[in-house]
Amino acid sequence: MLIPKKILNNSNNKAALYMILGGFTFATMGALTHALGSRIDWIVIAFFRMFLTFAFITTVLSRERKFPFILNNPLLWFRSIVGSIAMLATFYALTKLPISDVAVVTETRPIWVALLAGFILGESTRSKIWISIVLSIIGVLIIEKPYFEQKNFAVFAALLASVLGAVVMICLRILKDIESKRIVAHFSGTACIVSLVCLLIFKKDIIPGIQFDVITIAMLLGVGIFGTIGQLAMTKAFAIGEAPVVATAGFIKIGFSAVYDIIIWKYVFEYSTILGILLILVATTLIFNTSIFNFSNRLRDFLRNSRFPYY
Repeated sequence: MLIPKKILNNSNNKAALYMILGGFTFATMGALTHALGSRIDWIVIAFFRMFLTFAFITTVLSRERKFPFILNNPLLWFRSIVGSIAMLATFYALTKLPISDVAVVTETRPIWVALLAGFILGESTRSKIWISIVLSIIGVLIIEKPYFEQKNFAVFAALLASVLGAVVMICLRILKDIESKRIVAHFSGTACIVSLVCLLIFKKDIIPGIQFDVITIAMLLGVGIFGTIGQLAMTKAFAIGEAPVVATAGFIKIGFSAVYDIIIWKYVFEYSTILGILLILVATTLIFNTSIFNFSNRLRDFLRNSRFPYY
């Protein structure tokens, strides 16, 4: 079905469509990662995800006759290392938790950006930001309570990924003069190295036993392809649309993830889980309410120029 030109002429509508595409592809990547968790170690999955992105982006830059690496920028290295840790934490969580739960927790990222950006912008953190943080934490606790009881602390990995993702977004705002493709090349290359180092240090005993059958290889390729498409789509969305609109459209990833959980893994959402999700959605939406504080306008511009995706 063709999309009417009238819809595509509006940049926010176009950005929302990119976010829908990104949400679907990232949810699909999450579903494949969750399924691969029973086949292969999560660090191996993370490595192949970033390696395929690195191969793709360096090929594009090479065709444009651009050198993909920047070695003398400490902040860029910091962004890449922090992003690598966030990426590893995300993939660990995806193999241990329902993908919809991971999606909900990682979508608290704008709240942490609001908190950190408040200090960077030289303003005190407003009361509604603190309200958002409290609501978000309560929502996370409600959703993840069963996993705490099971001593499955992968939820902390998802929350760590969210907080570190906020740090990455702030770094990207400062690095806005560097071409985004070169930033992605630097990050994906660094993430490959970090993944390999972690594999050699913490998982060296599993390396001799790694086996790749046809299905595993196909699923790993799917993780890389869908992840790369999602990253490009969501980056494009934040480049052309207003941050509140784009961030709201980003919640579609939770919906797609929930559909995968229900259809494939027969996941049943308890009323408490739904309540927790609603609290987080309200908390995240609250920081984009521009009718009360001028801070929200500055935060919106901050987010819009941060080239959101980091994994």
